[in-house]
Amino acid sequence: MKYFRTSKTVRVVVVAAVVALVAGGWLLYGMERAHRVGVDISTVAPANAQVIDQTQISAAAKTALPSVVAIASTKVVKSDPGMNPFFNDPFFRRFFGDSPEWQREQVQRGLGSGVIVSADGYILTNAHVVAQADEIKVQLPDKRELVAEVKGADKDSDVALLKIDASNLPALPFADSDKAEVGDIVLAIGSPFGLGSTVTMGIISAKGRADLGILGQSGYEDFIQTDAAINPGNSGGALINLRGEVVGINTAIFSRTGGYQGIGFAIPSNLARRVMESLGKHGEFVRGYLGVGLQPVTPELAEQFSLKDRNGVLISYVEPNGPAAKAGVNVGDVLIKVNGREVDSPGAVKSIIGIAEPGAAVRLELLRDGKPQTVEATLTKAPDELAAEPAPEASSDGGAEILSGLWATDITAQLRDRLELPREARGVVVLRLDQTKLQSSMPLETGDLIVAINRMRVGTLQQARQLIKETQRDSVLLLVQRGKYTTFTTVKK
Repeated sequence: MKYFRTSKTVRVVVVAAVVALVAGGWLLYGMERAHRVGVDISTVAPANAQVIDQTQISAAAKTALPSVVAIASTKVVKSDPGMNPFFNDPFFRRFFGDSPEWQREQVQRGLGSGVIVSADGYILTNAHVVAQADEIKVQLPDKRELVAEVKGADKDSDVALLKIDASNLPALPFADSDKAEVGDIVLAIGSPFGLGSTVTMGIISAKGRADLGILGQSGYEDFIQTDAAINPGNSGGALINLRGEVVGINTAIFSRTGGYQGIGFAIPSNLARRVMESLGKHGEFVRGYLGVGLQPVTPELAEQFSLKDRNGVLISYVEPNGPAAKAGVNVGDVLIKVNGREVDSPGAVKSIIGIAEPGAAVRLELLRDGKPQTVEATLTKAPDELAAEPAPEASSDGGAEILSGLWATDITAQLRDRLELPREARGVVVLRLDQTKLQSSMPLETGDLIVAINRMRVGTLQQARQLIKETQRDSVLLLVQRGKYTTFTTVKK
């Protein structure tokens, strides 16, 4: 059965797609990745005033169109086991006994786009376009349909590498996305709604969009934002410059309706290319790892650290014997630049480090007690699992209210065992929280370990109370450990 229709049946395809979207969320995910994320839309620079020859636009489109393909994926979904409806009838049960469990199979289809990156049949697309698919078919611009094999996929960067059995294909070259500028004219090419090859035009509206939540907590986000129209089915298509080079891979849209509203996001070509090369070589994306925990510089934290502005990100955790620790990075340092690039969010740092290969050296520019520091760290391979650990439950017995709505106590042998704290752990344990009174800049949980107050290490409840008493500000800076990770938070007295 052919998954691609000609223009004569477009209306049927669109209606069918809409029905399927309502009936099953998987197709929506496979078609568009249209996350409704809260984005701070700032004013961006206008397009370059340079006069653009109309032929440049048409020439770029003509160059790129043969290299952008349509992708159709199918997935067989089995419904929850249930009883055959015939066996609801007592007559059938009398003669045939109780019904065995049975499952109904349902075929779900997804649509997307891809970019030919080599003459021998390698295609770059989004991981979400082909996620959990049982079969993937690629339609080339010359209408040939070929079965594709997934050579590797990385959900945290949303990049997948496919292979089809073909040769002499027109591959698109990559641009250096670091050199792309806000205001540059770009073209988005893909197959929206399964209509076939489509070109839209816009500009680069912003760069370095991170911490949007599009790829989840573990995702690596460093998106190019564009106003070129991107619609369902464009996912995995090319964002090109006027030289016909790939600047990005179209990935997501910001929308309140599910359709185009002038805000689209593309994975920068440098990141996509790095992931692609790793997938082709290893079958997985091998990331660099610095070994730090990061958090934004909030107004409260800027005041506590006596910072003149909120530039950079705060280092709240340094892994013992990790790359950052060996380079001399300390908890409480403010990271301003990585390899000369300014960073203003944890996501920006994560993406820069993640794109680098293990063994690479990175230059870190820091502020330590207001004084600039520069160190060089050698990255290692990222661990397979970096998820934060939940705080164990603490006893609610005893303790003292050291801050408004926060009760804490010394570490006892019983608490050490219950919370699985190492023998060398020092601090005071959060026993109870009254959320009606507590005012903290970051969420706290019972079982959290307060290891420092106002940047002074604390070992006992008495020390904690004394440090809080000496605080002249109306809020206190806490360094809180949960699992093996630490983070800063401010709490009103």
